[in-house]
Amino acid sequence: MKKILLLIILFSFNFTFACSCLFTTLSNAYHRADFVAEITVLNVYGNNATKNTYKADIKFERFFKGKSEIKTLDVAGNIGNFSSTSCQLSLRANAKYLIFLNNNNKIVTSCTPHYILDDNSYQSKISAVENLFSFLEKNTTKNDEFIFYFEKNKKGKSSISKLKNFKPKNNFAVYEITSNSKNVIGAVKNISEFGDRDNEIAKLIKKNLNRDLTEYLGKRILIAFVYIPEYIPIKYRDHVTSELY
Repeated sequence: MKKILLLIILFSFNFTFACSCLFTTLSNAYHRADFVAEITVLNVYGNNATKNTYKADIKFERFFKGKSEIKTLDVAGNIGNFSSTSCQLSLRANAKYLIFLNNNNKIVTSCTPHYILDDNSYQSKISAVENLFSFLEKNTTKNDEFIFYFEKNKKGKSSISKLKNFKPKNNFAVYEITSNSKNVIGAVKNISEFGDRDNEIAKLIKKNLNRDLTEYLGKRILIAFVYIPEYIPIKYRDHVTSELY
């Protein structure tokens, strides 16, 4: 579970004290949000020392779910002085983000699911999430439980990212997992395919998945992967990943 700490996508929060967020997956965040969008941060300004907030003017580039007329966000933190132990969020001017928001959001924090869309992998990320979100909307519900993919004894890239000559036709895939009360995986089946090595990936998930699934008994358990080819040369970053970091 320590590897989860690498993520910046956090959902619930305690704004007054140290941040105590619950982690969420890309897919769970999609179902739980009122609207999901790509934004550009136009400007950050207006530190408020009393409230420990600042403002960020934003432009919505596209919506993947819902709509909003918001033009300015209230953000937890102070520009240029962010604490890693709280819910402060460092939004950068001129940067693009994928963000998940609810209509009752008053202050956006690091616990608000968000991903920076860097230039190098921007198009791959946007294309993958657009296709994934379209599938989620038509084929899954907020009652489904999407989990992160962690492997036993992982060194460097995962066994899935280590597959040789992997040439997917699609840039996302979704797998469904069944397990019993003893945390034994019974079956793994793909419900949306990469179009290459799908059965092999299912076998690797069954063999290497390192998660306690007993807490999800009675729920439909799923793993969604996205394919980010720009991550291939990065030694410790999976390019077939359940985490859009």
